[in-house]
Amino acid sequence: MRSRSATQLKRTFRRAAGPPAAARLITDGALVTDDDVWAWVQIPDGSTDLYEDEQLASETMELAQTLARLVPANGDYHLKVLWSRHSGVAYEEGWSGLDGVRATHADEYIELGAHRIDMNAFPQRVVLFGVRWPSASTPDNRGGLWSDQLRSRAARQRSAHQRLADAQTTIDQWLAAMSGEPVRAIPAPAGVLAWSYAREMRRGTVVELPPTQMLNAPQIALLLNGSVDPRENPRYVVTTDARTGLRRYVSILVSALDGFPATELYIPGGEWLQTLTQLEGVEASVRGTHHGQAGSLAVLDTGRKAALSQLREAEEHGGQAPLDVAEAEQVLADRRHEITRRLDVETTNHIRLVVDADTPEDLDARIAEVINHYGGLGIVVDAPAHVQDLLWCELLPGDQVRVTEYAQDQPMRTLAGSWFHGGSAVGDTSGPYIGGNLGSTPGPIQLRLASRTAQHRTQPTTMLFTGQTGSGKSTAVMMQLLAALAEGAWSLLVDYKGDLGGLATVASTVLQVPVQEIHGLHENASGTMDPLRYVPDPDMARTMALDAMLGVLSPDDRQRAESVLETAIDRVMRRPVEGRSSPGVIAELLAGEHGDRDRALAEEIGGTLTMRAKHPLARPLLGHLAPAAVPLATGRGLVYLRMDGLQLPNPGTDPSRWDMSQRLSMATMTSSLRYASLMSRHSREMLKVVAFTELHLITPYAEGRATVEWLARVGRALKCFVLLDSQSAIDLATITGLVEQTVMVWCGRAVGLQEQDAQAALLTGTAHAGPRMRAQMAAFGPGQGLLRDRARRVAPMEWDRLSSWIADRLATDAGEDSAAVSPVDGHSTPTPASLPQSGF
Repeated sequence: MRSRSATQLKRTFRRAAGPPAAARLITDGALVTDDDVWAWVQIPDGSTDLYEDEQLASETMELAQTLARLVPANGDYHLKVLWSRHSGVAYEEGWSGLDGVRATHADEYIELGAHRIDMNAFPQRVVLFGVRWPSASTPDNRGGLWSDQLRSRAARQRSAHQRLADAQTTIDQWLAAMSGEPVRAIPAPAGVLAWSYAREMRRGTVVELPPTQMLNAPQIALLLNGSVDPRENPRYVVTTDARTGLRRYVSILVSALDGFPATELYIPGGEWLQTLTQLEGVEASVRGTHHGQAGSLAVLDTGRKAALSQLREAEEHGGQAPLDVAEAEQVLADRRHEITRRLDVETTNHIRLVVDADTPEDLDARIAEVINHYGGLGIVVDAPAHVQDLLWCELLPGDQVRVTEYAQDQPMRTLAGSWFHGGSAVGDTSGPYIGGNLGSTPGPIQLRLASRTAQHRTQPTTMLFTGQTGSGKSTAVMMQLLAALAEGAWSLLVDYKGDLGGLATVASTVLQVPVQEIHGLHENASGTMDPLRYVPDPDMARTMALDAMLGVLSPDDRQRAESVLETAIDRVMRRPVEGRSSPGVIAELLAGEHGDRDRALAEEIGGTLTMRAKHPLARPLLGHLAPAAVPLATGRGLVYLRMDGLQLPNPGTDPSRWDMSQRLSMATMTSSLRYASLMSRHSREMLKVVAFTELHLITPYAEGRATVEWLARVGRALKCFVLLDSQSAIDLATITGLVEQTVMVWCGRAVGLQEQDAQAALLTGTAHAGPRMRAQMAAFGPGQGLLRDRARRVAPMEWDRLSSWIADRLATDAGEDSAAVSPVDGHSTPTPASLPQSGF
């Protein structure tokens, strides 16, 4: 803002030379130098990409007020935005901490995920925020005084421990406060702080994180195995890793004295630190001072005094003051009003952008890119000469501001509005790798659907998949099932099109788990889905059997038959469990033991059901149990239940106009859904996942919607995870209670406004999708979509099929329902040697 020039008229510039601050002690959440104690937190990525304007503005002010409250008044802070890389090794190591029994060959699956993570070279953003801790017993003695007083290394080390102990209680209180909303920070791990310190000297080298909660000076010194040379060029320094000899050319850019826009940066569009995600490898270091309310008023009054002096001087000489001076005075007056109402505070920020490269030429090109990028935001940055060594020292945690002339006097909301913590975080911190994050903080997405943690045991168990045809829903469901199988689950896939059999091949080849394939309409499956045979609860069995039998009758017969059917079912339910069956009900109808008035009707309905029971489309429900019928496997592995061949009505067709085949198909499909869900009860003490596809074929109808709601509710009761796949988000969003039973949602491409609104209801619970979300929904390709995780965060992602061989096996249609191989490259992914080398 131009008001900045007014507030800076009386500033005295200084430069602080001297050696870099030496870290004497690093612990989780704290770093101690010879001069200061710093408290540090690590701030996780937010999930803000899809926030609409009003929410962004609201949360910017909330964060500004939180920082104003939690950063000590008149204290110094240091914000660092750094970049690392996600590694396949870390992913593999993460599996070692997961409980539960895995598939025998889960290591093959884990190796594939690790390979893909390394191949995609996902960046990892690290945000650290530290405050210099005020201490009544330790004066500000920079410049070597402590080194003079404490001549021995042991004495300096003892002093570091003592000063940290004196401040530990209040630091712990601050760390706890920073863990709340909206910051959600954690104490910065000692290893991460040490890494952030060492990497400034050893850029381009993988610096291993020390696996410890405390590092003393000797341990820290071992990490600082490098050098910094500012002599080669006044506009950069050269860092050299002593172990590898790797040289990196580093330049630190600063914001010009009036480098920020003359008016406030607008949100959205002015997120000047989140935008670093668009500049590969560019990092930020912001040192600042929080002036508190009294100090803020003093800073603003100084600026207003200077501005008013210029205005009076112009008036006395009969001239007109520059427009920017008048504007500055008004802005400063407005900001003073905000501070007196405790809406914001003033800060003084020293903004540094860090660019490095392999060669001076590459460095120049990257500097030009950064200058142009920030110029588009109205922010002027440049790489000043002859102070690069001092600016480099400022990057080190625990150091100080050494070059003051580029300071920016700003309200706290300017820092908060940079959205240094904004991003597209989604998924879990452990578990199977499923794909890549397509948002502003790209990275691998891990999703542990069947989490066993105490926190997650009480959550719902249903995950929804929706999107238009060709969006990759079915492939996403299969990849999620493959992940569950790797974790040792019993999984059941019900396939109504017959094109998902590739999962059986992949599961048996990659994981080598048992696979059982059953065709539900085959004669050998006759009677296997009879509710009276497999439903343990008598009342539920009675209800489901009545629904199934009424479902295969014509509308006219259905109205007449309910009473006689109930009577016949009641008689069968009095038999021993092993004697209960739908053929037994039909026999009761034909036995002629009804009253004179109902006997003819019972015999008529019994005759109709006898014929229906012989029809292939109703045989699984009403037929005699086939001698060769095989019960569903109940151990770890995959049960693939094919139900292709059903002749379902077109969505929206009036049920009264269904022909016999359509009635039988609808009754069998809804019954098979209930059958598959209830069969999970036999798989005890293990993960259970049941997947149902093509639900849009039944959800246009009341009985279909009721069945889907029942699946979600019963799945939770049975502690069985349920995957539901439908092209119609509109239908899913209108099913009573379904959203409340949902733990996660994946939504592929949607173009229609109503479908987009329905997806928004599933993802966020809002009635309408905002402009940003609509644009995202319409732009997705196959395999891409919005994921809502168990924490209700929403971000764009793309499924990764891990290898070309797997992609080929899971393809459901050459031109339609197939997810992309990876977020980065196409079908050229190399496959580990242990997998078949076909499909390349």
